[in-house]
Amino acid sequence: MWPPRARGTAKPEGKGAARDGSETLSDKAEKLRRLAGVADVVATASLQPKVSHAVLLTGAQLSRGALRVLFVLAAARVLGPQHFGVYILLLAMVEMLAMASGTGYSDYLTREAAKDERVGWGLGAQLIWVRLAYVLPFTGIGVGTLWLLGYSRLVLVATACLSLTLVPRSVSEAAQGVLRGIGRCVEYFAVELVFGLTLASGGALLLLRGGGLRLVITVEIAAAVAAAVAALLLGVKYRTKQRIRLKASELVKTSGIFNIYGFIGNLYDRVDILMISKLAGNYATGIYGVAYRPLGAIQLLPYGVLYSLLPTLARGQCSQMGRERLEKAMGLLLCAAFFIVLATLVFADPAVNLLLGARYAESAIALKILIWAVILRYTNYALNMRLLASGHEKVFVMTSLTCLAVNLVGNLVFIPRFSWRAAAVITVITELALLGQNMYWLRRAIGTIPRPFGWTRTSVLFGVLVAAVIVGARIVSPLWIGIPCLLCFLAYLYRAGMAGEFASAWRAEQQKKPQDDLVLLGTKA
Repeated sequence: MWPPRARGTAKPEGKGAARDGSETLSDKAEKLRRLAGVADVVATASLQPKVSHAVLLTGAQLSRGALRVLFVLAAARVLGPQHFGVYILLLAMVEMLAMASGTGYSDYLTREAAKDERVGWGLGAQLIWVRLAYVLPFTGIGVGTLWLLGYSRLVLVATACLSLTLVPRSVSEAAQGVLRGIGRCVEYFAVELVFGLTLASGGALLLLRGGGLRLVITVEIAAAVAAAVAALLLGVKYRTKQRIRLKASELVKTSGIFNIYGFIGNLYDRVDILMISKLAGNYATGIYGVAYRPLGAIQLLPYGVLYSLLPTLARGQCSQMGRERLEKAMGLLLCAAFFIVLATLVFADPAVNLLLGARYAESAIALKILIWAVILRYTNYALNMRLLASGHEKVFVMTSLTCLAVNLVGNLVFIPRFSWRAAAVITVITELALLGQNMYWLRRAIGTIPRPFGWTRTSVLFGVLVAAVIVGARIVSPLWIGIPCLLCFLAYLYRAGMAGEFASAWRAEQQKKPQDDLVLLGTKA
């Protein structure tokens, strides 16, 4: 049904590597694995999913996201809604340029490094140069697009300056992709922490000394450079002596799909910021942007949970066990999403008033709408991971294009009438459209659709608690009714033993001994 993933001619580096160039990348990787013998089996066993990996990867993204949110809140207080809207526009544009230049290569490197570390390091070094070659032309396209749309010279210059972060990001994201694939989660966490702490320090500087858009951009560049230096040092420390490389043409061919679907996916996720800016103004962009940034941080939770399982899923080991692991991980994410939605309905208004003041009061309404997308995004993230692990990433281009069409049409029609409220609702509808597509393609490509563990009873309880919060808020303070509902949900998870079930997704590898792998390897050889 699906065409085989394109493979190129391998170009090995290091002592003892073959030089005839006649074998495919897969053939050479397999030969090196057999030569490695017992060491390979031990390495494979060490890459089995662990709770510590999930915690570290999740903690890495949450720390980055939380520190990013702190910096954004500091910028919002200093700049005010009008100028903050310009900053949000810049972030959205540069993120689109980052995806166009190859942020999606990180997923490709993780999958290939999980299969063979030497492949990961070899391709990682090559993809850094590929991304650097893309930075200048794509930046020109982005700035030119803003010029055609009639943006001021300030916006054009600021976009060009912020695009400088793409250079160090090409280094840090490539190294992190490989580190994640080989199970170096502590090191991965360290790179994210360096980035986040640099941002947070810049946020403190903003609050203490004040400053404008120029200082905000300077902090962004400094954070990207600090993360790149940390990633480069770790890459030099852990890279293998033997590295397998591809010819340039084959590298672009095999990895290009990650670039394409990543860009399209980011485009439909970020284009609403650009449309609000043009159709409703900077103030509306600032109100929507304040609500959207916490959503961006919250949606990072699935990252660590699911990427800790990707190496095993990518190697295709124990397919039934892999499915059970994925479904339990999905159950964990669904429960987390339900709790986040409940907490937002309860605390959004007082939190926005406390952190940002009355100027941003409408952002609480936007957040209450956007937060429903978290449930869909967590589920979609898991389904996408299943497709990625099985090599069906080409599907992402089709699903992303459909979502882009839904987002563009919906925002063009409704933003002129309902401003940022329309963009928030369309975001939820777009995620619903993606969920329907993912379910269709999984059924067609794999034959089954993973379902979150315990989703039925958990969803019923969640619905009852949401109704209680909404109805009770009309009678008493939302905090008086909301906090007991949150405690009730946590008590249910504890009494039902859900925590133990979720944790078992990362304990399943204990059932298989490395000696069994040795026997199997000897039989295949």
